[in-house]
Amino acid sequence: TISVNSFAKTSGKGKDIKETAVVGITQIAVLLIIAILVVILGIIIYQGRDKFSWEFISSFPTDGMTKGGIFPALIGTFILVIVMSIAAVPFGTITAIYLTEYAKQSKFTQTIRMAIVTLAGVPSIVFGLFGLGLFVVALDFGASILAGSLTLACMILPTIIVASEEALKSVPKYMRE
Repeated sequence: TISVNSFAKTSGKGKDIKETAVVGITQIAVLLIIAILVVILGIIIYQGRDKFSWEFISSFPTDGMTKGGIFPALIGTFILVIVMSIAAVPFGTITAIYLTEYAKQSKFTQTIRMAIVTLAGVPSIVFGLFGLGLFVVALDFGASILAGSLTLACMILPTIIVASEEALKSVPKYMRE
């Protein structure tokens, strides 16, 4: 019996047709996604163009936060990102340097690497619940920018460690020294 796969192996033409079909379907899917995104952004811009102004950006909310501006939200987000970066970047970079330069291959380093990979796969809602339990309730920070920043720092830490470690590994050893 001759299967489609054996035909594709013996004839380059069958393989080319399959590859062309897969590439074509992928291109159609990408174009469809881009078209949906353009439509959504177009609706937002079209319906929101009258409301968007410098006053909207620079004023405070009014009427029970249903009217007015978004200035406090913008400043809060900026502070949240800055505090999160101050908390996570140094610790993540130092961890990556340790794992790349100083740590010997042992059960301990394997455990650290497994923990980093595991934390990278944890959903953000779990980090949110962790932050709520630890920073808001146990450490009594309350619902604050500090509690949110530290929670986000815990969430982004595995990404920083892995990215820094890969960047360090890509540099030749003689240049690192």
